Amino acid sequence: MTRLLLCLALAATGCMRIENTVRTERGPLLRTFTRPQVMPGALHAELRVRWPELDVQLTERDVCRETTIEEYAEERITERAAPAAGPALSTGLATTLGAAVLFGLSFVMSPAPDTTLIDTAGRYGPSLRQQFQGYTLLSLGIGVPALIVGGIAFLRTGEDVEQRRVEQETSQKEAPCNPRPVTGTVQAKGPRGVSLPLPVKDGVGLVSAVTLPGPIDELVLGDRPIELDESGLLTLGAFSACVSLEVEGARAPESLSDGALVSRAERLSNCKQVRGDAVLAPLEAAEAELKKRRESGGPGAFAPGASVTSFEDAVSAYGPRLVFKAGSADLSRLDAPEQLEGQAVVMQGVVSYGLAQNIGVLELGGREVFVFIPQKRAWGGDFANGSRVEAVAVMAGWQTVGEKTLPLARLVWLRAAY
Repeated sequence: MTRLLLCLALAATGCMRIENTVRTERGPLLRTFTRPQVMPGALHAELRVRWPELDVQLTERDVCRETTIEEYAEERITERAAPAAGPALSTGLATTLGAAVLFGLSFVMSPAPDTTLIDTAGRYGPSLRQQFQGYTLLSLGIGVPALIVGGIAFLRTGEDVEQRRVEQETSQKEAPCNPRPVTGTVQAKGPRGVSLPLPVKDGVGLVSAVTLPGPIDELVLGDRPIELDESGLLTLGAFSACVSLEVEGARAPESLSDGALVSRAERLSNCKQVRGDAVLAPLEAAEAELKKRRESGGPGAFAPGASVTSFEDAVSAYGPRLVFKAGSADLSRLDAPEQLEGQAVVMQGVVSYGLAQNIGVLELGGREVFVFIPQKRAWGGDFANGSRVEAVAVMAGWQTVGEKTLPLARLVWLRAAY
């Protein structure tokens, strides 16, 4: 009987639900300190042109980080409660006391069998004393397990307090540090698949324009890009413009289309920053031809500029034959924009973002195009990022701005698309 009661108590205890509540209380500030950390940084290059060579000075820098840490005391308090422990104890106490009372009363009851009942074997029914003692065992079978279960559950309740220290970052400062020269092979890459290995020893390397098949716009070491500051980007752009002119060779301005002439004048202007008077004569010739075409009003990219007063006028004057928009078959022509130089097109898309005061990016059905915005333009107003627009423009080959190389189009007219 004792084993049975114990098994019942253990089974009931396993089903008793214990609720855990955890709360955290922050204590006082213990101390404030700074934690230094050194992390791998970026590659940085400084460029200088001594035509026909580009002098590259390559360094690697770490990033030194200082993090300000505040350390607090913290208490993690776990409270355990058994909501059923109280009812179980009260039930067990009541039924156990009731069993004791019944057992005491059984001794004042008659021990004589109940002669009003008899079974088939001829035995009389239990006496009143035996009945009371049976009720006593029944009450004990309920009360004792309830007392055990409630007592164990009550003993499992309580509170645990864990004291610990926690850290909180309050500020962080980073700065490049530990510059050191790099030795390795740098790849000079260009927008049209140009890739030239550039040996660098002790941080110094030279790129010769004579060995370059085309312009370059990026320097990488393995899979790591090399950062250039604003001055470096301008120097690389000017050097690449000179390389493009060398590859292109001498060309008479009169033989060029309007778009090609504008692109050549821009490359000459950029190249002048590093070659100076060496390109002054062809630059003046290109600018003179541009001025002549603007003033003559002949056919081409500059012809109707003064007379165009609306989108419809621009379409009529330029007669665009290509339409760049989402779903247009003409979009594939943007893979070779150099073949479209001087051609007028219609573009319908979304203003993506602006890179400078006179250069923006249009998104045309998943393709991006640089658009050159003339300083003197007949249309009014500006268009925010995300605006849907349509434009008449003249294609002008490729354009590199920063790390991006995209087709370039010169705007003739721009308006909001409805």
